[in-house]
Amino acid sequence: MNREEFRKKLLDGLDILRAEVATLECDVYLKQIEEKMQNGSSEEDAVKSLGEISVIQKDILNKHGINPDKVIKKKGFFYKQFEELFQVIHRVVEQMANNSFKENVKIIVDILILIFVICIIKIPFILVQNLGDSVLLAFEYPILLDIWALIIDVLYIIVAIMVFMNVFTKWFKNLRVQKKEKPAQKIKAKALESVNLKAESEENKE
Repeated sequence: MNREEFRKKLLDGLDILRAEVATLECDVYLKQIEEKMQNGSSEEDAVKSLGEISVIQKDILNKHGINPDKVIKKKGFFYKQFEELFQVIHRVVEQMANNSFKENVKIIVDILILIFVICIIKIPFILVQNLGDSVLLAFEYPILLDIWALIIDVLYIIVAIMVFMNVFTKWFKNLRVQKKEKPAQKIKAKALESVNLKAESEENKE
C-alpha cells in the first residue's frame, strides 16, 4: 500500500469528522511516513510500520470523543453528498459571521443567482407536463392527470435538489474561513507593543 492509498482509506473511515479535522489528523501520519522514508525505509514498509488502518481510525475517533463501536457507517452516495453540502454550508455561515457587509452581500447574491437558476430549470418540466396533459385528456380519466402532475413535481424536486447541492458545493467548497481578531486581542497586542517600545527606549538611554 502506498501513501495515497493509505490516505484515501484512512479518510474514508474518518468521514464522521469534519473534513478539515480529518485532513489534519491524516497529515500527522503522512508526515510519519515521509520521515521513515527519509530514514531509508521504502514507501510500502513505511506505511506498513504504522499498523492497521482500522486501529488508527479508532484511535483518532477516540481522541475526538467518538466511540467507534457505536458509529453507524453510511457509505451511500446521497449520504456523502448531503454530508459535504452541510460541511460547506457550515463553512459559509462561519465565514459570513466574520465577513464585512459588502462581502456578505456578494455571497447572498451568488445564492440568489443559484435559486434563480433552479427556478429556470422548472420550465422544461412545465412544458413536458403540459404535453402529457394534452395526451392524457383523451383518456378522460382525471386521476391520470393528477398522477402525471405528481410524477413531474417529484422529478423536478429531485433534479432541483441535486443541482443545488452540486453547484452550491462547487461554488463555496474552497471558501476559506478567516477569523477576525477580537478587539480585546488587538488591545492586548497594542499594549504589549507599547511596553516593548518603552523597554527598548529605556535600554537605549542607558
